[in-house]
Amino acid sequence: MTGIVVGNTIRNAWKQVLYWGLGLGVLGVYIVFIGSDSDIVKGYASLFESMPPAMLQAFGASSLEMFSSTEGWIVTIFVSEAAIFLSVFAVLAGMNITANEENSGIMDVALSLPISRTVYLAERWLGYAALGLGILVLTGAITLVSTAMFSPGADGGKVLLTILNLYPGTLLVMTVTCLLGAVLRRRAAAVGAAAVFVVASFIFNIIGAAASGVIADLMQALSYFSHAQGEGIVQGSYDMAGTVAVLVVVAVGFSLSVKQFESRDIGL
Repeated sequence: MTGIVVGNTIRNAWKQVLYWGLGLGVLGVYIVFIGSDSDIVKGYASLFESMPPAMLQAFGASSLEMFSSTEGWIVTIFVSEAAIFLSVFAVLAGMNITANEENSGIMDVALSLPISRTVYLAERWLGYAALGLGILVLTGAITLVSTAMFSPGADGGKVLLTILNLYPGTLLVMTVTCLLGAVLRRRAAAVGAAAVFVVASFIFNIIGAAASGVIADLMQALSYFSHAQGEGIVQGSYDMAGTVAVLVVVAVGFSLSVKQFESRDIGL
């Protein structure tokens, strides 16, 4: 790879790191600030206690015990919301890798240069993967600083690890969207299919966590939201297998994207 496309991608879109990172960072500061007030936390715990278990599961917690620690509160409330926002970024990034470039005609010019389609796609993917990592690092840094300021007794390391562990899921959504953009001819269809994937994954996670049985377990395993494992990191029961599984799917999805991108007619 030449690195030219990677550099150009980052140079043209680096402001997204600031927009998304600062936005999510502000959300993290707000949630950390609220978590520093024990009365507010108890109020939220009472509210969740009166709701069906599925509502608590939607925030990535299996029980109210997660509210007993500041880091548990931060992870339960913040990580579930951040995962949704990052999914939006990932869909937009995945569309920018192929479909948007093709629709605007930029890809026709890029592919006329002495660079293979595989290298072009790989460098575009790496560029947006780097931007996604930058967003998470900035978000984690802001949240970590606010944790030290408002909740000095909290385990900032667990909070930071939980935020960074959202990266594999972000890569997955970006890769799936990239694949859909390469397979589907219409940009609107690719966006719609990617949105269905994200929403279905979110619903699968809720149902799978709230219900029991083989089907429920399968639904939760198929949801990338369940592999963020914020609760597992806080409670010291983190399972690396889930994260590895997501990364394997990312690798397979990228390979399929390359294969489809190599064989299709651009611009038709």
